[in-house]
Order: sequence, then structure tokens, then C-alpha cells
Amino acid sequence: MSQFPEPAEQLKDTPLRFLESEQFQEMLDTYNKLKPLEKEHPRKFKNQMNVFDFGDIYPLMDSYLQTHDLSSPEAVAEAVTIGASETVTFAATLLDIFDKTVTARVQEYDVLGNSPATYFICGVWANMKRGREFHPSSNGITVTYSEPDAYGNQNIRYRNKDYEMTIIFEAVAEYTKNLSWTAHRLLIYTLMRGNADNWRNNTASFTIEEYMDWVGLRSRDAAYRQIKKDMQSITGMKITAESFKKYFESFYITHLATEASIKKYTGEVRISFAENVRHFLTQYYQLIPDWMGHLSENAYRMAFYLFYRARKAPVDDDGSFRVKIQDIIHYIGLPTKEDVKNRNYDEAIIRPFNKAVEEIEDVSGGSIHMDFDYDDINTFLGGKMNVGIDATMQSYIQQIEKNKTVKQIKAKKKPAKKPPQSTQ
Repeated sequence: MSQFPEPAEQLKDTPLRFLESEQFQEMLDTYNKLKPLEKEHPRKFKNQMNVFDFGDIYPLMDSYLQTHDLSSPEAVAEAVTIGASETVTFAATLLDIFDKTVTARVQEYDVLGNSPATYFICGVWANMKRGREFHPSSNGITVTYSEPDAYGNQNIRYRNKDYEMTIIFEAVAEYTKNLSWTAHRLLIYTLMRGNADNWRNNTASFTIEEYMDWVGLRSRDAAYRQIKKDMQSITGMKITAESFKKYFESFYITHLATEASIKKYTGEVRISFAENVRHFLTQYYQLIPDWMGHLSENAYRMAFYLFYRARKAPVDDDGSFRVKIQDIIHYIGLPTKEDVKNRNYDEAIIRPFNKAVEEIEDVSGGSIHMDFDYDDINTFLGGKMNVGIDATMQSYIQQIEKNKTVKQIKAKKKPAKKPPQSTQ
């Protein structure tokens, strides 16, 4: 996330200095991007106002800049030097908004250790309940489902150029029957909490009450029963993994989680992983909004998918990226066109999809925005969704890209190995 050169607290006695900060310059740049859209593209203007969380800032800047010039560093310096009362008020108000916004945003996101393996497992879970296979839409990945054997056991093999992972479900029909979408939610929360505590003994620890707060449950008894059931889904899945990388060839087999416990009266929850699996599930970091746990099933799965893609997708300068609607539908487990009887596509696919979008936008408070157009089921399934993310997510993604670039530059600068000198 963005780091600020000096705390907002230190500027409150001299608010004019805020106008000379990088943060104000970012505000000014955003205002200049939004201003032309106000009349020319009002719908896009509204969307971008939500994306940048600029609802309080824009009218303030628009009013001030009608009569004051801040178009250059020299103009800003002059305004600060003069220190007119309206400029002091303008700077102090912006600083206050900035301070409150930053504080809120820091609290709005948690850091999740995630990976393609975690993403795949959650996609498999979503589609199992509908009795269908999940195949990620990624190049270089093959997924193979075996038929259940005489004992009802099923293997799902996931392979890329570096490794092969096999998920093993014993008595898959019974496993699927007892599987709830909330197992996905518990797994993600567990990975977040483990990361926050630096994975002591490869274990995540939290309380029933903390989990209740994250998911919005009010009944402690209901939360206990739900966690207990979801623990069984997480520990009931076997995993094998084999690496093909030269010098790193390996194989292991274990359960998704090796051990899980919950104490109803003390409220203590503990979920442990084999070290290899823990590393496998948490290969990189991403941000997850703290409101995501409050969403219902379809909205939750959609939000998880979009924030997963946000870290990987090319993001435009305006903080937006695009995803295929068909890919979202496939991941969250909505029916395919072929699954729907009597061509009732609106009720079976479009309405649940739109309801999930509306729920995310309502709960998120404008930190993510989705926009798409369609005329019928065919244009809907063939279309793309434009996804706008807030400034916090944009800053995080930009920092990731900067880190990648630095690593690439350092790798290129490494001196070539000198050939061995002749002993003759």
C-alpha cells in the first residue's frame, strides 16, 4: 500500500503543507482525469467517482479550482506562500478527508496468502454441488477427473509445467452431500489468520467470536456447528503433489489440513497444515476486503474470484480491468446454458448473477464497481465485465508490479559466471 512521507497528524497544525505532498498531487491528477468525464460521459464519471472514492473530494476541489490556480508546482507554491484563508480551509478539509479515508482503507483489507492451488480447490468445491467439473480457463493447465472407483473415491488431477496436484475425495458422493459453500469461507479466513500470526507451527488460531464477526453470524451455537462441519470438509480432502522442476523433484501426500479443533466453551479454533501444503496454498499475497465474509454464497464466490483476478489482470490507468462473464459464472458454480430447462435463463443465470453484483456493490461501499451490457442470454454469456477497484487496491497492485520489475532488473544485472581458468 502507499506509504505517506509524513503522518497526517503532523500536518494538522500546518495544513497548507498538504498541498505540497504527493498525496495531494494524486488527488489533483484524479480530479483532472474525472473533470472531462462529468459532461461527456456521465455514466463513466459516476463509476469512476465510486472507484476512486472521490465523492467528498471532487465537489470541494471543483469549487476551489474555479477561482484558484493549482495547475503547476509554482502555482501551488505561490498559493501556500500567500496562505489565503480559503486556501487554508481547503487544505485542512482535504487533509481531514484524506486522514479518515486512509484509516478506513487500512482497516478494510486483510492480507491473504493465496495460490493457484487454493483458487483451484475452491473452484472445484463450487462446482461439485452441481455435479460438474471445474476446468480453469488458463493456458498450460490440464485438469483430469477420474470416474469414482468401486469404493466411491474420485481423483481430480491438476497439472501445469512445474508440478502436478491430485485432489482425492474418499466416498465423493457423501463428501459432496455434506459440503457447504461456507467451507470455502472458513478456508480463506484460516489462511488470512495464519498469515497474520506468521504461521506459528503451521497453524492458524482464532476464536469463534472473531470468525462470527468476520462472517456476520449472530448465533454462537450456529457458528460452532458451521465451523465443525466445514472443518470436516477441509480435513477430509487428501492432496498429493509432485514437482517436476529440475533439482526440486519431490512427492508428498497428506490432507488439505492435517488437524483441526474447536472448543465450544472457550471459543478456541485451531487448524493446522503440513508445512509443504501450507507453502503450496500461500505462494503469494493479495488483499481481501474485510466485508467479503458478510456476503451470501454467489456474491462471496464472485468477490473472491474478482479480487484474485485483480492481482493478476492488466489494470488500466483508471483502475479497471476486464473479465469474461462466462468465466465468473463457471467459477462460482451457476448453471450453464445447457443446464437450464425450458430456456428459463433469466431466472436461473442472469438474475442470480445480477443479484450477486448488486450485493457486492452495496456491501463494499463503492470500493469495487462492476459494469457490463447485454441484450439476451447469448450476449450476456459472450460479454465481459468491466471491474473498477479502489485506490488502495490499485496502489497495492502497482507496488507488486514495481517489485517484479526490480527483481527482473537485478536478475539481468547479475554478472555472468567466469569460465574456469586453465591450469596449463
